[in-house]
Amino acid sequence: MVKYYQLRNQLLNRVSLPQKYRHLLSKESVWGWLFLVPTLVSLGLVSVYPVFRAAYLSMNEYNGITPPTWVGPAHYVKILSGWPEFWQVLLNTVSWAFGSIIIMLLVGMGFAVLLNREFRGRNVVQGLLLLPWAMPYIAVALNFQWMYNYNLGVFNGLLRLVGLGAIPWIGSSKFALFSAMLGWVWRNFPFFMISFLAAMKAIPDSLYEAALVDGSSRWELFRHITLPYLQPVIIVTTLLMSLWTFNNFTMIFVLTSGGPGMSSMVLPVYVYNNAFLSNSVGLASAIGMVMMVIMLGYGLVYLQLYRQDIGQV
Repeated sequence: MVKYYQLRNQLLNRVSLPQKYRHLLSKESVWGWLFLVPTLVSLGLVSVYPVFRAAYLSMNEYNGITPPTWVGPAHYVKILSGWPEFWQVLLNTVSWAFGSIIIMLLVGMGFAVLLNREFRGRNVVQGLLLLPWAMPYIAVALNFQWMYNYNLGVFNGLLRLVGLGAIPWIGSSKFALFSAMLGWVWRNFPFFMISFLAAMKAIPDSLYEAALVDGSSRWELFRHITLPYLQPVIIVTTLLMSLWTFNNFTMIFVLTSGGPGMSSMVLPVYVYNNAFLSNSVGLASAIGMVMMVIMLGYGLVYLQLYRQDIGQV
């Protein structure tokens, strides 16, 4: 104990550390940092090292077997110089992500408004609506793959019952991406629903009562009271779901594998195909780095616009 304080005092005398940071050298702080070391090392190995490794491989021609061959920024030049295949995949990914999020947000908002009212069996309905959120992605994808089956699927069975023809849900370039989108929406809309519902419960009833006394309609209550209170939750949930959707691999891979052709190919599946089917690990790493930059840029711009919007209120 005495030796520790002697060593600390000697260090403080030699280093001109500001007073507000000197508590970091207290015995409690030192022990705290020591306990954090295993977690920080694990986080570095799992999260930080792969990023630097991918950045290195993106500058090389590498097939996963032979030693990497340095090619510099050649992969990035190929990607960003009008490579039609990449830009088609990027457009598919953006359509898949934003289309899904808009539908999920609207569906989640609708059910949240419904569940915010008192009615018989509300808890049962809420529990049933939360079930999709508890299901693994692979299970959801396999179930929708069965329901989309051209001959035996539930959806085409219902269409035949009403006298309509069957649709090749995942076998047609017109419907494949939208079909995968429906499965993704069904799996994830409860995230929006429960987040919005929790925020609605925190809105004071007195605001609604005062507005009703003033003669406000239900739509005016929602527009001028509910939506402003939900704005921070909408911002956070939309940002999180954007990241999850943009990076999701399972739903598209299981349902369509990016086909037919390239009609439903999204960036995560495209990276997988380049790395493990075409053995172009260097190119796949470059695409992955571009994905990371796109998502970082999107997140920063999104949050900046949110701050500006809040500043104007």
